[in-house]
Amino acid sequence: MSDTLAMSLTSILEQIDDRFEVVVVDDGSTDGSVEILRQLEESYNKIRVCYDAGNENIAEARNNTFQEARGDYVLSCLDTDDQYTKCITEFVELYHQFEEGFDGDLFLLGTGLYITPRNLLLEIPYRSLGYGEDRDFFRRLIANGSLLSIEHRNVSYSAGYNRSLRERFEVGLETMTVQFQSGLHFWPYVQWAYRELFEDGGQELEWYRSLAHIMLAPLAYLLSLRGPRYDAPPGFTDISRYKKEVRRIHMTAEEIADHLGIDIDWDAVGPRGRAVFDTEEAGIIID
Repeated sequence: MSDTLAMSLTSILEQIDDRFEVVVVDDGSTDGSVEILRQLEESYNKIRVCYDAGNENIAEARNNTFQEARGDYVLSCLDTDDQYTKCITEFVELYHQFEEGFDGDLFLLGTGLYITPRNLLLEIPYRSLGYGEDRDFFRRLIANGSLLSIEHRNVSYSAGYNRSLRERFEVGLETMTVQFQSGLHFWPYVQWAYRELFEDGGQELEWYRSLAHIMLAPLAYLLSLRGPRYDAPPGFTDISRYKKEVRRIHMTAEEIADHLGIDIDWDAVGPRGRAVFDTEEAGIIID
């Protein structure tokens, strides 16, 4: 993604202070990204690049960044095809306020970014899977009692990369395949997609996506038999359980504060942070 890499990284680098570093893992890219990263390293002392890291997939690359990180906390996963509005330090401030009321290590999930103690990511790393590995990751965090999800206004926008129809199909099939590789059972998956298509009370998944799940599930399951296989956490072999839990833990900032028994100091978060993260209603999560 050499066309969007510099725009994405500078949108982050220009808004962070000396508490932060930006760790970038390159796995042998050949599109000119290495030259761009070397130029950015010369211009910003906060960026640190690991070249030719040798990871096989994005899950391994993400784990690599967690291992390389020097801080106590990790703010991730920032995509190189997005530009980020000024909200990162505000998100961090809000997180630490939530952390005061949370029992254990808190993983706070937003759309396009999250923050958590580094030691939690070393304890519960990504598993070596293809695209869609984050679903498996979130399931294990929920089962560990660590994950909360916050509703917020948009914090990023596309820097110009858009998938073709074929790429969207391939990503969708791989995501479903990875679901089965990570321990989901076939028939509950099909039944969930059927309910989304034909019954009331679903997650309001678009009909064509529900239909695609039903049609592609057999192929995805067969493909999953060829790759690595992992166990889902106890009770999470049914995708409906995961969907229910995601809805349960997804809240507005004030709902999270009530859940944790704290009051948010919005003055410390700042007016911009409040504009982004203080929403009135938590939307429907379709994941």
